[in-house]
Amino acid sequence: MNRGDLGVNEIEDPPRRPPPGDDELLRLILESATDFAIFTMDPNGIVTSWNTGAERLLGWTSEDIIGNTADVIFPLEEGRGAASAEERRTALALGRAEDERWQERKDGSRIWASGLLMPLADRELGFVKIFRDRTEQHRSEELLRENEERFRVLAVSIPQLVFRTKPTGLRTWGSPQWSVFTGLNLAESLEFRWLDAVHPDDREETLKAWSEAPRKGEYYIEHRIRRKADDEWRWHQTRAAPLEGLKNADEWVGTSADIHDLRSLQGRQAVLLAELQHRTRNLLAVVQSLMRQTLRSSRSLEDFGAEFEGRLRALGRVQGLLARTDHRPIDLAELVTVELSAHRDGDELSDKVLIEGPPVAVRPTAAQAFALAIHELATNAVKYGALSQATGKLSVIWKLEKEGAKRLIRLDWCESGVAMSESGQPRRRGYGSELIERALPYQLMAKTKLTFGPDGVCCEIAVDQAEVEENANG
Repeated sequence: MNRGDLGVNEIEDPPRRPPPGDDELLRLILESATDFAIFTMDPNGIVTSWNTGAERLLGWTSEDIIGNTADVIFPLEEGRGAASAEERRTALALGRAEDERWQERKDGSRIWASGLLMPLADRELGFVKIFRDRTEQHRSEELLRENEERFRVLAVSIPQLVFRTKPTGLRTWGSPQWSVFTGLNLAESLEFRWLDAVHPDDREETLKAWSEAPRKGEYYIEHRIRRKADDEWRWHQTRAAPLEGLKNADEWVGTSADIHDLRSLQGRQAVLLAELQHRTRNLLAVVQSLMRQTLRSSRSLEDFGAEFEGRLRALGRVQGLLARTDHRPIDLAELVTVELSAHRDGDELSDKVLIEGPPVAVRPTAAQAFALAIHELATNAVKYGALSQATGKLSVIWKLEKEGAKRLIRLDWCESGVAMSESGQPRRRGYGSELIERALPYQLMAKTKLTFGPDGVCCEIAVDQAEVEENANG
């Protein structure tokens, strides 16, 4: 039966090509492998075949190269013929010779090739060589190695503690500085063992910051790290970020910088700021009190202006002394001398004035009260008393006395040679009298006595040394 018997139009089948022979099949495969240089050579290195891939990668056509030596693809500085012969000897001895090296093109440029040379089954026919261009990968790897080397040089040269880690905080490398500082070697610091150097109270926050780092794209924490040399916990600022340009995209690099001294300074600064605010509030309260008291005791606006200005200046002088001593205690003799000198218009104190007494360190708050009291007495002496009259004399003498369990500072202000008014008493008692008779007892628990004698004013101030001196011995 044939196709016509079934009513089917006869169609001639296309002529079938005979399957290629082994040699033809091999030739087709070689010519199709355009990404690979594949060629054969006889036992002496003379090229016997050259595929399209070899022509594309190396530039020589088959007409250029077949019948000539394959030595030309080896760079001149590598010895060309010697290098080629060595490669063939290795292939004969081991059955294959593999290498990664620079190969030279026809135009003198070079490619980095990963190659394989093998003897043919019939060794008398020679060898087959196959290689692939890996120039771009090689350059990338070279750049990566250079970057790695630069990183390590930098990492071991800076004072910070440098480390490499996964985004979870799992450590993969630590710089020598880390090991020296903490006493933990590299093996003792890998993975999460580095936490042994972090203060126990800071470890939870340290790990919490790592759990948030991938989302934030950075890591930041301030925590304490133990210094092995003296077993001291020192504050460090630790930062980390993804390290670009590495094979592992999830690798981070970080540093820990010692900020212990900076934090101490910041703490000191906060204390100083709080102290400054406290002192400012106190000073403003004193100024307000001065203003109210002066206003209440002044007979006119002109009197108020002059008296208030004088008291502000006295307050300013004692603040100047305190600033000069960094708000440490002031010697009582200096306090008295400065205030009296201010009332002499810059002139030195003459033989009209005697200032005498043992060293007494007056704390800042007590110095303010003493200065204002001396100011009021000196102002009165300049206007009406010993410092206003040629015959007048003034002595300011203090001494230390025992009174039971207490040690008292007793200061005597005594004017003499003054022609007082007929009554010997002031016509009105002003702010000065009120300060001495009421404010000092209130502020310093002092006992005061102000008298207007026939030849001048005398004032006695007795105060517990513990109320005046910052570190008085009882």
